[in-house]
Amino acid sequence: MQRLALAVAVLLVFPATATAAATATAEPVAVCGHTSAQPTLKQGATGTAVAEAQCELNLATKASRYTPIGADGSFGAATDARVRVFQRCAAVSVDGQIGPDTWAALNSWSARPRKCATQGTADAVQGAVCGLSTARPTLQSGSTGTDVKELQCRLNLAMEPGHYPPLTVDGNFGSGTRNRVIEFQHCVNASADGVAGPTTWAKVADWSGRNTYCTPPKPAGHPIDGVDTAKYQHPGGAPINWGAVKASGVDFATVKATRGLNTTDEYLATDLPAARTAGLAVAPYHFYTGTAAGTGGAQADRFIAAVRATGYTGKRAGDLPPVFDLEWKDDGSGGCPPYVTVADTKAWLDKVQAAFGRTPIIYTQKSFLDACLGATTAFAAYPMQLADYRQSVTQPALPAGSKTWLMWQYTDAAIPDGIPAPATGDVFNGTQAALDQLANR
Repeated sequence: MQRLALAVAVLLVFPATATAAATATAEPVAVCGHTSAQPTLKQGATGTAVAEAQCELNLATKASRYTPIGADGSFGAATDARVRVFQRCAAVSVDGQIGPDTWAALNSWSARPRKCATQGTADAVQGAVCGLSTARPTLQSGSTGTDVKELQCRLNLAMEPGHYPPLTVDGNFGSGTRNRVIEFQHCVNASADGVAGPTTWAKVADWSGRNTYCTPPKPAGHPIDGVDTAKYQHPGGAPINWGAVKASGVDFATVKATRGLNTTDEYLATDLPAARTAGLAVAPYHFYTGTAAGTGGAQADRFIAAVRATGYTGKRAGDLPPVFDLEWKDDGSGGCPPYVTVADTKAWLDKVQAAFGRTPIIYTQKSFLDACLGATTAFAAYPMQLADYRQSVTQPALPAGSKTWLMWQYTDAAIPDGIPAPATGDVFNGTQAALDQLANR
């Protein structure tokens, strides 16, 4: 879980206490590709700087469900209203003018979209949301120019930014733009050829002009959602609002407890009780490291002590079984943990099961067990939380001997309300009654 969560590059944060000064350094300008000039603007202003500001306002506020405004280069009442919405979001002076502080915040928010505390509502679809070009020629790898900029900008407005990091609007149709076109074409069920022809243009114009996003599909037939969290979901120390997570439709969570022999997650003591109090079914998890031979039992001792300190017993209403995270090294190498063995794994599982009277859940991947533990069938009887991000499959790949799975971690970019940074997301293989029974409810 830890290694996979680190793969996400773009964060959606809830900046209730953020200031423009905190985000003003080293941020890009001309995010939409109009102009890098950033004069002070107010009602009555016109020109490319206004069009740039309008486009950036669209990128900065669409993540909060605000329908884009027209990017026509004319600073009228609609632009003034959206500036004030954004200034409240970014905690800068609300005056309807785009001065240095608002420009700095706009540059940051449009390059790395976030969510405002206040959400917008649907409005009329806008035709000119980027303001770069009205032509829609067929574009493909190797194309350049303003029309490509328009396409890149509209793709950024059409694709959910937490799952799809925004493209640089540079007018060059390279591999990144082609891949994004293909992703969008999959989303709208169009022919996925990476070429922006009439059908793709029509769809991207529609989706970019209203308050909707393309998001990766979740597995069909599994309506019960879960999320996995650790310190990485607390950027800058931001808290998780577990009530909002529950209200967004998430029913269960696995919360990082410990790693190896000497690390307790700094948010375990708050997140585990808070998630349970909010009404989620909750499990603590341990990330196994093989830094020395025969440490499974000692790692189990640390985990047991850490989760007991939070009040977890495994038997209370809302307590899911503990989870053993058995995966690739988290140092960037992606290799097998040194010293990992079936016996050491069993040592952890047996000790934790004895401590809490619950059969632990194993988080892993078929590829890991095949490569690192010789495709063992020793864990076939354990409930499995399996990581498999392929959108082409209808269930995760099952390890040798396993007949089914309990939880499927299908994405590393789940963004439910209340979590300040993308998390890994799951579905449950069963009914609500089955989840409740597993959680002692």
